[in-house]
Amino acid sequence: MQVREMPWSQRFLIILALIILGLPFLAVSAAAQGASARPLWQQQERDRIAHEVLENSSLKPLAAHGQLRVLSVTPYFPAKRGGGPKVAANAASMIVFSYGEGRAYRVVYEPTTKRVVSRELLPGRPQPSIEERKEVFSLIRSDAAHAKLLAAGDVLEGGFAVDGPEGSPERDRFVLVQLLSPDRQNFVRVITVDLTTSKIVSSVPKE
Repeated sequence: MQVREMPWSQRFLIILALIILGLPFLAVSAAAQGASARPLWQQQERDRIAHEVLENSSLKPLAAHGQLRVLSVTPYFPAKRGGGPKVAANAASMIVFSYGEGRAYRVVYEPTTKRVVSRELLPGRPQPSIEERKEVFSLIRSDAAHAKLLAAGDVLEGGFAVDGPEGSPERDRFVLVQLLSPDRQNFVRVITVDLTTSKIVSSVPKE
């Protein structure tokens, strides 16, 4: 049986198809390599970076207004088209909240050089950090009336940044949580805590 050689045109089309099919894989591989160049910090390392930033002299003007808290620490990824500052590969992007001003900032920080690369004011209201939620829950548990409800089996759930009750200072940071029945099927109360003053400002039974 005689085997005929495949025409060059067909071979070219097959090669071209293989190249096209391989492009998505190459793109994914390149993206993965880029992502792997960024640090994947453990909680202890994120806490260390957050502490360094709060102690950095560049944030002293913010600290002069009152307490600062780092809400999140993540690897910094520059804009795709060359936007943003030039930073080291291990740079961090974090949200810093100023309780004295009632405003949040995005801070880009280089842990290696201990340098604050940039700081910009963020619009809107960032959602609470894990640390803030823990503080809110602790304030509610330390209140005698709510402690009785919790001792009876009710549970705390949620934690959302909200506006305060009417007449409240606009700059204060308010977090709303829900008190649920022991089976978590029914709402018992809606509680609003002012983190700026560390006080429960509203606790309303859920109808």
